[in-house]
Amino acid sequence: MSSLSSSSSLLAGGGGGGAGQQQQPRSPIVAAAVAAAAAITSSTIGTPVAGGGSGKLSSAVGWANKRSPIHHLTTSQDVINQGKCLCGEYIRARLKRSGLLNRKTLQRLRNSMEECSAEAGAGVVVREAFPILNEMGEELERMHPRLYINVSRQISNEPWGELTEPDTVGYLLHVVAKDLFKSGITWGKVISLFAIAGGLAVDCVRQDHHDYLRQLIEGTTDVIEEDLSGWLVERGGWLGLQDHVHPPVAEMSLTGWLSITVLTLFVIYVVSLFLRVLGTNYNVTPPPASATHSD
Repeated sequence: MSSLSSSSSLLAGGGGGGAGQQQQPRSPIVAAAVAAAAAITSSTIGTPVAGGGSGKLSSAVGWANKRSPIHHLTTSQDVINQGKCLCGEYIRARLKRSGLLNRKTLQRLRNSMEECSAEAGAGVVVREAFPILNEMGEELERMHPRLYINVSRQISNEPWGELTEPDTVGYLLHVVAKDLFKSGITWGKVISLFAIAGGLAVDCVRQDHHDYLRQLIEGTTDVIEEDLSGWLVERGGWLGLQDHVHPPVAEMSLTGWLSITVLTLFVIYVVSLFLRVLGTNYNVTPPPASATHSD
């Protein structure tokens, strides 16, 4: 596999480096992907919570984002199966945006997603998580239009980025992912991984390698299993993406409830006192009519 060896040498950065270099992405596409991921992650910081206001404001007035003790219970196998479905759905959406989704391609994708779709509960998670995943992926594509197109040219030394063997596309994604996540995992990087996979899917179809899509989805699934499953489980699985983009509905703390109660009672007291004074002024008895006339 000449493409595998050439891509490996490309992503290796042309030789070893010092200890300080180990924390830096070594391939140009990964360096750009890390920067893109950081940008889209920072854009979600300070997202207004339900009811308006930021997280800092809500904490100042006694609100707190409290989660249920049982929050998005999930297992490693869950996130792997659901991630496979999400990858297939993202590739489908990416091909549709590129005008490359046809009956042949759609059938290939359906065949690749049969197993994960059969898993109990996977469909519900995919339906809830995919819109956010797809929206953030589209945002990355808009922010960095040159990064997520012609991906195979960026990570392979083959002429014009030609994908010569079925296993090549999964391998290329795997090597890029190792470089992408070596300095840590964030939701932005996870989204960037899907955007790269979507770009590779476009390359596969344009090169008339529709049958490579299965290997691409399997390669993404392997990355999720090896590098992301534990991290995802700690964050409640793929539904944790919802909490990242749209923080949970804020709940009133005990101090907040006491403050509101005291304030309400004080307002009621002031209003009742005002009404009492107003009523007293209107209830002054006029003098009897007989007292104003003499017989």
